[in-house]
Amino acid sequence: MLSLLLRQPEAKALLTFVSSILLLVLSANSILIPSVIWSLVSANALSIGVYLIIVILMMRWFARGGQYPDIHFLNLNGQTFLITGAAGGIGKETANELVKRGARVILFARASNLNEAVNDVRKLARSPGHVTGYALDLSDLRSIKTCVDQFMKNEDANMKITALINNAGVMACPYGKTKDGFELQMGTNHFGHFYFTQLLLPRLRSARIVNVSSAAHFMWRVPCDASHYAQMCNPNTYHPWSAYSLTKSANILFTRELQRRYRQSHDIRAYSLHPGSVNTQLDRHIGIGALLKKLIRPIRYVIFKTPLEGAQTNLYCALSNDAKPGQYHADCSPFPVFHPYVEDDELARQWWEYSEQVIQEKLKQLESN
Repeated sequence: MLSLLLRQPEAKALLTFVSSILLLVLSANSILIPSVIWSLVSANALSIGVYLIIVILMMRWFARGGQYPDIHFLNLNGQTFLITGAAGGIGKETANELVKRGARVILFARASNLNEAVNDVRKLARSPGHVTGYALDLSDLRSIKTCVDQFMKNEDANMKITALINNAGVMACPYGKTKDGFELQMGTNHFGHFYFTQLLLPRLRSARIVNVSSAAHFMWRVPCDASHYAQMCNPNTYHPWSAYSLTKSANILFTRELQRRYRQSHDIRAYSLHPGSVNTQLDRHIGIGALLKKLIRPIRYVIFKTPLEGAQTNLYCALSNDAKPGQYHADCSPFPVFHPYVEDDELARQWWEYSEQVIQEKLKQLESN
């Protein structure tokens, strides 16, 4: 697993920084260059400044990760894309890149952020009519059903959807529950998208479904099943990062089973991906002090991806013929997963059935209330 972690862009950027420090130390001790030369170089502030600039540029080069350059040559006129979590971060950047190439994009976001996001994306669209939006709260099954009902009513049933990009998510939240009683992270990151996608299936024939997961699925190396989910539903055994890790495993299992179930009947191709460590507000729940946040902010800009860089694998999986259906991707290429449980097809089937079961139980409770 260490070799996989070292392949991550942020790891390469950090290794570049460490190597640059080591290079300075070795040079200062006359190991790499003669002491006379080092004295001349170190006494020149310009030389040190140039060296630091080169190091930072190299770190940024590695940190940006894999890119999807083909997007710049595509004409997406007549194609429609659905994106959840499109009010900011990589979701919004994904929408921006698509509309600039002529695509029609339908944004799904919380009501409080939706109008602003739609107006912002419209500024880049070839036509204002290419961008529309629907209010969606993935932590609320009723909101999901209402959203999809409005979508089905308003949108042409014959409209061809190129891809649904399930991008929304929360990370490392304090313990909490959704309106329906799911653990907050699993309820939003998995159950919400699971139900949303199932409701949309009649319109998703021949479409791609892209599920944003994370390399963080390695952080809790256990099966994603009912018993481990139950641990995260208990405030006494809940851990923010374990819960997040389990939801990211759930995204990968969902993708594998979605591909198996609907490849033939609906011609669906499903993809999961790790967008990278991206400089967005996703980590707002991480408990570090305000002063420390200010101190590490410059480092984030150097070793984390920008939202546009983080959107590249979204675009790759939604558009590239090189993406592998049913598989996990990172930095615009298929990528090995970090633990074997997420490639267990029997576990994927069981998790799908469990997801259907608990959602149906919640829906029955809503109907009886």
